[in-house]
Amino acid sequence: MDGIIEEIRNATMEIEALKAKKESIKKLAQEHRDTMTDTKEIEKSQAEIAAVNKDIETRETNLKTLQDNAKKEEEKRSVMHMEMPINGIEVRDDLAKKFKETRTLNVKSEELRSVLLASAGIAKPTIVNGISDPFNTQISILDQVKVIDVTGAGTFKESLLKTHSAATTKTDGIAQDASDPVFGSVTLTPAMIGVTTYVSRELRKTTPLNYMAKVQESALVALKVKLAQDIVTKIKAATDDASAALYQTLTATSTNGMLPSTTGTIDSKTLRNIVMNYGGDANVYGNARLYLNKTDLIAFGDVRGTNEKKAVYEITPDAANPNTGIIKDGGLSVPYCIVPTLTALSGTAQTSSAIQTMIYGSALNFELALFGNYEIRVSEDYKFAEGLDTVLGEVMTAGNVIAYNGFEIVTIPSNA
Repeated sequence: MDGIIEEIRNATMEIEALKAKKESIKKLAQEHRDTMTDTKEIEKSQAEIAAVNKDIETRETNLKTLQDNAKKEEEKRSVMHMEMPINGIEVRDDLAKKFKETRTLNVKSEELRSVLLASAGIAKPTIVNGISDPFNTQISILDQVKVIDVTGAGTFKESLLKTHSAATTKTDGIAQDASDPVFGSVTLTPAMIGVTTYVSRELRKTTPLNYMAKVQESALVALKVKLAQDIVTKIKAATDDASAALYQTLTATSTNGMLPSTTGTIDSKTLRNIVMNYGGDANVYGNARLYLNKTDLIAFGDVRGTNEKKAVYEITPDAANPNTGIIKDGGLSVPYCIVPTLTALSGTAQTSSAIQTMIYGSALNFELALFGNYEIRVSEDYKFAEGLDTVLGEVMTAGNVIAYNGFEIVTIPSNA
């Protein structure tokens, strides 16, 4: 760098000397213009000035080149003030070139990370991974019931047949007593289910994690969990428009082994009692499923035979959805579904009121009417000044059992 500066200084002095020489020639020619009668002398003076001008032009071009080189060297020195060997290779020239072209300095994240980790006293980078989900909280009964779309309706009514006509022997010439089928109806009146969450507006800016999308997904899960809980509650209290119960009750007693003393118990006959009691005297209803608390599922697995102490029930969870599966009792195979809001039969003591526990029946005997889509909306308005977004999830639904004795509820009787 010092050598270039010296060359620039010398070139500048030489140019100034040539300019002085040119002015001297002009001055001399001006003083003797009256005595210069010979054309050759005039041309000689003009040629000397032209030669000096050409020399000056050449030297000024060289001076500009020297100045450009000095500027490049200065830029290179400023960029490479920090020397950064990466993987043993000097990147000084490449960085200097990029800095000259863009006037910015970019260092790859891999290179920066290697320098930071190798440097004492320097903060290390933090890497953030994806947002892990908790254990599944959804209740699978929601995916099993009958769902209909009645968007635009105010209410929805289902008709149902309670009993068929009864045929009797007819005597010729005598009028037969009438036997009419008994009908009923169920009116589904919608109600709104919602969930509200307030989140910082800054969540939108978080990278690489999309917290806002996760909050919206969580709101949808909350709606589905609440819907499933409401389905179970409505089954346990299902009535038609005439207030007639739409479920049947299997009472736990000492005779069927489910209430040997004052506490509910699951024994080797419990599953058969539940299945065979469901339906009428002439049939066992198919496509039914046992809805139970996890405590009762464990109790089924704990039942042992009296002689060899082998497990009476074989429990096989569904690999695709472990909340559901099969309970086998010899040749009897019963699908099950875990419902955490149900009260367990096993270990529950009698009280002054009857206690409903397990539910058995076909999920298609429950109808869930949707009066619109699931909606997840985000608004900036309500808590704008607080820097919060409102995430609102809602769905309008109604549901009820649509078949008489459509479900069977195992019940611990009161001790009154």
